[in-house]
Amino acid sequence: MKEVFLEGEKFQLFGRIDLSKKNAPMLVWPGSYVRFRFSGSGLSAQIENLRYGNGRYIGVEIDGRESCIELGDGITEVKIAEGLEPGDHDAVIFKRMAGHYFRINKLYLSDEGEISEPPQLPQKRIEFYGDSVTAGDLVDYDDRTGDWDPPQNDGSRDNSWHTYASITARELPAQVFNTSQGGIAIFDNTGYFEMPNMRGEESCFDKLCYSAAMPVTEWDFSRFVPHVVIFAIGQNDSSVGNDKIYDPEYRERWKNKYAQIIKSVRSHSPDATVVLALTVMGHDNEWDNAIHEIKDMLGGEENKVYHLMYKRVGKATPGHPRNSEQREMADELMRFLNSLPESTWKD
Repeated sequence: MKEVFLEGEKFQLFGRIDLSKKNAPMLVWPGSYVRFRFSGSGLSAQIENLRYGNGRYIGVEIDGRESCIELGDGITEVKIAEGLEPGDHDAVIFKRMAGHYFRINKLYLSDEGEISEPPQLPQKRIEFYGDSVTAGDLVDYDDRTGDWDPPQNDGSRDNSWHTYASITARELPAQVFNTSQGGIAIFDNTGYFEMPNMRGEESCFDKLCYSAAMPVTEWDFSRFVPHVVIFAIGQNDSSVGNDKIYDPEYRERWKNKYAQIIKSVRSHSPDATVVLALTVMGHDNEWDNAIHEIKDMLGGEENKVYHLMYKRVGKATPGHPRNSEQREMADELMRFLNSLPESTWKD
């Protein structure tokens, strides 16, 4: 087997990926992925799994065929593909789930294999800020579509590749950074991420490595300047009590913090269009009303700030959206994005 390090433009990186170790990218946020093209009959990888929770699975796709690989802790060698036909093959290694970071130390190609030129990058660029729905938690439990989540989840059916964000990116097409984490809410000490010392979006939106279980590092926003930024946070904020959004004082404080985060993100990409859109997972529609008020606070459509209401927003399922429901959101989101002025996508 031929040893290959992930260096140069032949490897396309999507998402907030740690590049502190030369030629060995570490995938941090769910939905991050590495795309490349190779020849030869087989592909393996040396992967270092830095687990802080339930993170044991990664995803791969070879020539459109997807599979899930279970990792141990620490450094392991995993077989990705074998017995391939002659010619070039398209490969994606992606972060299916939260609960770990993983580093791709090197690849191994069959003896005759080479890394070849990758496909051309899409011109459009989108970043998502979301929670478990956008991150892909429990999406592959298709036997529970429209129903509550199962009482136990080992993470094997979390799958960021099947979210509306990933589908939209592939089909629009667009480059995508998916900055989403299950359980996250706007404020610290609310939501469910890293209980009992919950970290909110206010402490994570500007981070590369964001879990308190690992050293926290800052994100360099210049590494990716999106044309469109989509915010889909608000599902977990009812952890403090669903009636809180009816409390005028709390409502204003929540809206102001949300707006402050959006303004901070947009300060690094001032020409970006902003789309606010909670998901089809069940929630009180007063959170959607508050989101609409944030849209108005930020200047509305005249300031390129939109509020997208999915047809079944908050009404589709009491549990996490499964594949068909993620597909439903992707179709509606793509129609909306395609309706935006062409200038939206100009640099």
